[in-house]
Amino acid sequence: MKKTTTSYSIGRRQLLGGGLSILAMGALSACGWRLRGMVDLPYKNILISGNLTQELRDDLDMMFRVNGVKIVKNVKESELVLEIISEQNARQILSYNGAGQITAYRIISRLVFRAFDPNGIELMPESDIYLTRDIDFNQSNVQAFDQQVLEFVKTMRIDIVNQLMRRLASIKKLPTQKTPSESQPKSR
Repeated sequence: MKKTTTSYSIGRRQLLGGGLSILAMGALSACGWRLRGMVDLPYKNILISGNLTQELRDDLDMMFRVNGVKIVKNVKESELVLEIISEQNARQILSYNGAGQITAYRIISRLVFRAFDPNGIELMPESDIYLTRDIDFNQSNVQAFDQQVLEFVKTMRIDIVNQLMRRLASIKKLPTQKTPSESQPKSR
């Protein structure tokens, strides 16, 4: 009778790939990196004001809702006022071919904002988030190019909203006014 043995061996690629990915995730988490998702915002009621497109408003509404933040319509109800100063999307010619035809564009998205508390104390001075993406252009397929530009702008807007959320999370909440009984020293 012949004895058969089954050997289970892990390939070098499997071992290195899996081991390295676990090691990389451990190293990244140790430095504070984490997957995008919920952001720990110290504010639960935010008022959004200023000049913003409906698409940006919708993306902000969704992101705040996911993070348990209520968007209010009144300054008195808010803990933070986010003022959108401007939102810009532009297209810039990046390169030409030998015949003088455009071969590439740079798509630019920029959001300028500031944040302050309901009393008008500035918590984050005027700041901007600026993103660019380069895209090749082919004269024979203009309609597909326009659709691709719209997709780029959409994903860039989502990236801007994510960066904005991380910046808002970095704002420290100001201490609230103490009541007269809290400000008096306690007797022993």
